[in-house]
Amino acid sequence: MQTKNEKSNSFWLGALIIFAVSAIAYLPLASKFGYLNDDWYLMYDMWVKDPSFFHVIFSGDRPGRALAMIPLFSLFGFEPFYYHLSAFLFRFLGGVCLYWTFRMLWPWKRFATLAAALLFTVYPGFLSQTNAIDYQSHILGLFLATLSVALTIKSLLTVERTPRFLFMAGSILAGWGYLSQMEYFIGMEAFRFGCIFILMWRTQGASRLQKTGNLFIASLPFLLVAGGFLVWRLFFFESDRKATDIGLQISQLTSSPLTLLWWLNYLAQDMVSVTLVAWGLPVYVLAFPMRLRDVMSAFGWAGFAVALTVLGMNRVDKSRSEAEAGPSLSREALLLSLISIVGGLLPVILVNRHVTLPDYSRYTLIASVGAALLLVTVIEKISSRIVVLSFFMAIAVLTHYGNAIRAVDEAQATRDFWWQVAWRVPQFEPGVTLIASYPGSPLSEDYFIWGPANLIYYPEKQSANPVEIKLPAAVLTDDVVLEIATNGGVETPLRRGNYLERDFGNVLVMIQSRSNGCVRIINGDVPELSPLDQHRLLLIAPFSRLENVKTEGEFPTPPAVVFGGEPEHGWCYFYQKADLARQRGDWEQIPVLLKEALDAGHYPEDALEWMPFLQASAVLGDVEQVRSTARLVTVDKFLRLQVCNIMTDFMEKETLNDEVKSVIEHNICK
Repeated sequence: MQTKNEKSNSFWLGALIIFAVSAIAYLPLASKFGYLNDDWYLMYDMWVKDPSFFHVIFSGDRPGRALAMIPLFSLFGFEPFYYHLSAFLFRFLGGVCLYWTFRMLWPWKRFATLAAALLFTVYPGFLSQTNAIDYQSHILGLFLATLSVALTIKSLLTVERTPRFLFMAGSILAGWGYLSQMEYFIGMEAFRFGCIFILMWRTQGASRLQKTGNLFIASLPFLLVAGGFLVWRLFFFESDRKATDIGLQISQLTSSPLTLLWWLNYLAQDMVSVTLVAWGLPVYVLAFPMRLRDVMSAFGWAGFAVALTVLGMNRVDKSRSEAEAGPSLSREALLLSLISIVGGLLPVILVNRHVTLPDYSRYTLIASVGAALLLVTVIEKISSRIVVLSFFMAIAVLTHYGNAIRAVDEAQATRDFWWQVAWRVPQFEPGVTLIASYPGSPLSEDYFIWGPANLIYYPEKQSANPVEIKLPAAVLTDDVVLEIATNGGVETPLRRGNYLERDFGNVLVMIQSRSNGCVRIINGDVPELSPLDQHRLLLIAPFSRLENVKTEGEFPTPPAVVFGGEPEHGWCYFYQKADLARQRGDWEQIPVLLKEALDAGHYPEDALEWMPFLQASAVLGDVEQVRSTARLVTVDKFLRLQVCNIMTDFMEKETLNDEVKSVIEHNICK
């Protein structure tokens, strides 16, 4: 029989293990993370406005998020590292609260309760931890949700009236708090009432009717959480976004009977995703493609996590006989896990969303409570349970390390892209619609482009609402490609307090085909394209208007807190300066830049990057340089044909001597 002190010590030991293992999972590369995805528009808005503007940003769908982001931004400002630390802290505290809940439900199951909390805290199905600024509300909401349930169970187990009331009030307030961050987290209420059911149904010597009455009475105060929120959401709040308009989404059921069948289909798929696929697909997609040095680091961290798990579990766990001294875990845990998984997924499905890994992993968050508990009910039956648990912990750490590597690479690629643009472009004409292609980074929203662009070129404070985006952007969807190709009209979207005018007849295309290549600002009259460029870019490149690049004026300095310090001046620095000199017609400057680059040992990775130097040597009449550069830039059939067309057009526009023309005709176009 454990004393009160022994129980307390074992709890804090478990919390320490959760902290250590989750730190290994989430923090090794946190200092290298930068802005990702939705972080860009949030931080640009803060740059030109002030923290109160969060009220405008979130007023249309989740106004409670402003109450979290205002104090966080006031503390952390534009430094991404601090947001990653706070996201980790909330994730850890959420795991501890779930551990507390499980300990109150099954105090005799020391292994299972800690194992479930560990698996939940480092659950590999949620992959947006690296997007810490925008997902701060998700992770804070998850912590408040688990805290709310823990306080519910504590209130039911407390005899004294005043502490019981305080725990109950805290639970309701925390419940409203988590729903204010993410309305679809309401599925956590299924977990709450599942826990209450387990406690009430254990009542000894009571009939089923009495147990049902006790369950109703115990549950009644906590109906205020979901009930109060739904009354406000459905009858007092008007959502600007269809995705978060509950009434609109559910009304689809009455308009189409097939909707219910689709919902059931998605529920079955998503249950498989959160329980099985989450432990296989992300590690395969993220960890397996890592570079060898990263693989070695990942296995090192995973081994460290496994060692801590084994040592910790051996300390926390007792003998089999004592561990089993109480009601069986399996039936209760199985029931609660299924209730939690279904409850966590239904709100997502009812608003016509769907778990797809790894892209839409956020929808697994609430269901992951049940997924972790379900996995533990299986592990509990295995004789070498610590070994099996360690295996899953290793998978989780490998997944999160691979995910962190991806985030670091994407953030660095974005920073490098915009540093090159800053070297090349003194200023953009306001109103031009930017089309950008980052190397290896998917662009799903236009603010992935206009966020960094406006931070660099139009960072001035704005007093009026909404924020006017001086450099709009567009993502190359099929519709956008068609609009550009047909010289389409103007779009004027207003989203989250940001207003922009996208003119599809006035676009500028910027392409970086590979991470070690240079950004090319495309001149639509003579587009220089790589075989590695996406086919959509080939279609719209002729419509790129280079005149939107102002060639004179002060060069901007990207803010270091966002883009880091200025990179080393490698080949791409000299390429950008040469390309700008070409646009200016300053042909004499280009050979000087080439000499500086070559003397420093810099060479291009893409043969296309020789083009400014080829044209400069042609204008300056350096026949030998034209001949040698031509050999470098025509390395394959695609480039040879393209360079031939470009140089033929170039001969018509520039005055070249006959010998240079002969080299172009015979060495390039033959």
